[in-house]
Amino acid sequence: MGIRFSKSIKIGNYLKLNFSKSGVSATIGKKGASVNVGGKGAYLNLSPSAVGIKGTGLSYRQRILGGYNSDKKTKKKDSDTNLVTTSSLKKKGTDATTQSLPDTSIIDDYNHNYEASVNLHKYTDNVLSKQSFKKYVDKMEDGLSKQLYLLSIDGDEDTIENLVSSFMNNLSLAYDVRVNYELEDNILYVDLDLPEIEDLSRDYPVLVKDEIVYKKKTNTMLKEEYARLVMSISVFLSANYFNLSSYIDEIVISGFTTVRNNVGDLVDQYLYSVKYDRAVFEKTDLSKVDDLNDFILQFENRINLSASNSFKAIKPFETELKIKTDSLIDEAVLGLKELGYKKEEINKVLSKLSEYQFETSGEYLKEALRLMRE
Repeated sequence: MGIRFSKSIKIGNYLKLNFSKSGVSATIGKKGASVNVGGKGAYLNLSPSAVGIKGTGLSYRQRILGGYNSDKKTKKKDSDTNLVTTSSLKKKGTDATTQSLPDTSIIDDYNHNYEASVNLHKYTDNVLSKQSFKKYVDKMEDGLSKQLYLLSIDGDEDTIENLVSSFMNNLSLAYDVRVNYELEDNILYVDLDLPEIEDLSRDYPVLVKDEIVYKKKTNTMLKEEYARLVMSISVFLSANYFNLSSYIDEIVISGFTTVRNNVGDLVDQYLYSVKYDRAVFEKTDLSKVDDLNDFILQFENRINLSASNSFKAIKPFETELKIKTDSLIDEAVLGLKELGYKKEEINKVLSKLSEYQFETSGEYLKEALRLMRE
């Protein structure tokens, strides 16, 4: 299955996070433009030069949190134990009885990083109610900003898509993710090309006999981490999308990865598809959502996740337009079969037919016949 939407933007490669014992923080965006909206307040600072007009996008700064990338510069392999260990932690010029304890900040940093990646949803602002969103916009002093957000409240498609595009263009996560989206009435459909489980760090630091060593993660650990990571990303992005426009009532978000099928071709395999409802998000303090599965399963969803955290492929929710288009194409395919065309010939033009938005099956049939003659 190919990408279902035409609009596509790429989230950047890495976000540099600042770690401390009190938590993790990060800021991105362009100078002179900032936005921060959520349950604890909504803040906007857009300079006129930083704000685009319809068709160009809006620029602003958004607080986010990303995954982790363990610092392994000081590690070396230990062939006897099959662990990765740090360089000597002993103080030079002292005997064994006066050696200092190892610096465990490496472990602390890893734990902070791990928390940031698998609980990304906890570090976004809560979703504003529609009433709070409108009150906030009414108090804006910047005339251009106010006009743009009023347009988003009224459901202006270009403005909402510019807000989404600007947010994504200014967003960086620790993993490579591609996002495709489409607004249909009050519903935002989102496709996420998710990171692969192979992108995860394969080892973790532990303290063993006063020495920091790096142990290899088991497959069970990796599957659990991956499942939590990709589901947390869906909640994180959805919360931020809701806070871009109060017009959005529902977000249908579907995550997929690219795999090889039984004949070796690369295909998109969807792992989950969830219909997130704005009203539920408005009532939820995301920073307190510890049981992510329980939170997600209250929404209509298509998730086939085993007890061992293995995903099985699912069919994602479709837009109403996509459902209508598929039905018309199916009718056109029947017409081709009646005309004597074989399955192999029909399959060659199917992907091209899905690029059109005709109103009748006859138009699809006519285009298919034209493609056949080429």
